[in-house]
Amino acid sequence: MVTAGQPAIALIWAQFAAYHVDRCEAVGRRLGSRAEVLGVEVATTSDTYAWEPSGAIAAARKITLFPGKSYDAVPAWQRFRAMFRVVRGCRMVCLGIGYGSADAILLSWALRLSGVRVIALSESKFDDKPRNVWFEAAKSLVLGGYSAAIVGAGRHRAYFRFLGFRNRPVLVGYDGVGVERIRREGLAANRESPAWEERPYVFVGRFVDKKNLFTLLDGYAAYLHEASDPRDLVLAGSGPLEKALREHAGALGVAGKVRFTGFLPAAAVSRLLADALALVLVSSEEQWGLVINEALSLGLPVIASTAVGARDVLVRNLVNGFVIEPQSAESLAEAMRLLASDEARWRRMSAASDERAWLGDADRLADAIEFLFDPPATEAAARIGAYIEQLEPLDQ
Repeated sequence: MVTAGQPAIALIWAQFAAYHVDRCEAVGRRLGSRAEVLGVEVATTSDTYAWEPSGAIAAARKITLFPGKSYDAVPAWQRFRAMFRVVRGCRMVCLGIGYGSADAILLSWALRLSGVRVIALSESKFDDKPRNVWFEAAKSLVLGGYSAAIVGAGRHRAYFRFLGFRNRPVLVGYDGVGVERIRREGLAANRESPAWEERPYVFVGRFVDKKNLFTLLDGYAAYLHEASDPRDLVLAGSGPLEKALREHAGALGVAGKVRFTGFLPAAAVSRLLADALALVLVSSEEQWGLVINEALSLGLPVIASTAVGARDVLVRNLVNGFVIEPQSAESLAEAMRLLASDEARWRRMSAASDERAWLGDADRLADAIEFLFDPPATEAAARIGAYIEQLEPLDQ
C-alpha cells in the first residue's frame, strides 16, 4: 500500500471523526513534500461513537480498511492483519488505537521487529481511574514496542514517563482540532451573533456516567434559583442516560430551561457553540475533552472540572473560564452566575479563549510528528517549547 519513492508516515485510528481528518490534513500539509502521509481508518463506525462517516482527506491519502463496518464487529486478528499489511513499509507509524487492545499490542511489536518506528498517540493520564501497580508494570512492558509518544499535555506526559518512557521522547500536542474549519462552520451560519443576553450554556458529549451530567443539572438548578435573568442550558448529544437525565431535570423543576438536541454532526456543533455563552464540561473522568478545543476556536469561555485533561493547557482559571471540582454543584452554580451577570467579564474571557485557541489546533500534532521525523525542524521545536511554557510549572 506504500508508494515507492518517498518515505511514508501513517496515522491510524479505529474510526475517523472530523478532527481525525483535521489531524491527517495538518500532517499532510506540513510533510507532504517530504513524505507520503497515510490516514488509516480501521472501520467506518463503532459501538462507542455515533460520528457520521468521514469524508476525503486533503494533502494525505485516506485508507479505510473495513468500509461500512463497525470496528467492534471486526475480530482483532483481522484488524491486526489488515493494518500490518498496509503500514509495514512505512518509516513511521503513529498509532491512535488504545494501546491495551490486542490488535494494537500485536501491531506495535510486529512493526518494531520489522524496523518501523512506532509512535503512541495517547490522552491517558494517571488520574483517569484507580491504578494497580502490577497492571501498570505489565502495561509498561506492553508499551515496549513504541519508540516515542505524542500525548495531550502535562498530566499525560507525566503518566507516560511513569510508564517507562524515561529515555524515549514524550511530546505534547496530540489532542488537536482544525481551528480554521470550526471557525468556518461556526461563523458562516452566524453572521449576526446573538445578543449576549440570549446566549445559553452548552454541554456537548455523550450521555454517560463519566460526563457527570447529574451534577451539571444540580449546579444548573442552584444557579437558576439565584439568577434574576437565567440562561438556558443546552445538552447536545445522546447516550444511555438520556431518559434518566430528562427525569432528573423534571424532578429539579428545570425541565423548561433545559433543551436536549440529540446527536449533532460536527458542523452543527460548531454553530451551536458559536451562539453559546460558555461551554460546560464538568466530567468526573475525562482524558481530554476535545469540545474545549472547539469552544476556544470560537472564542468561548469554558467551565471545566479538574478531571478534564484539556484544562492543563487550554483553560486558565479566572482568565478564560473557571476550573471547579467535579462534584461541587455549588461551585458550578457560582461560576455560571459570574459569567452570566457581567458582560465585560465574559468578553475578557472570550478574548482570552481566542488567544489560546492555537494551543488546541491540529498543527500542534504536526509539530510533534515533524520533530520526530526531522529533528532539525527548528520552527516545530520552537512551537513545542512555547506549548510547554503554557503548562502549569509542575507539569512542564
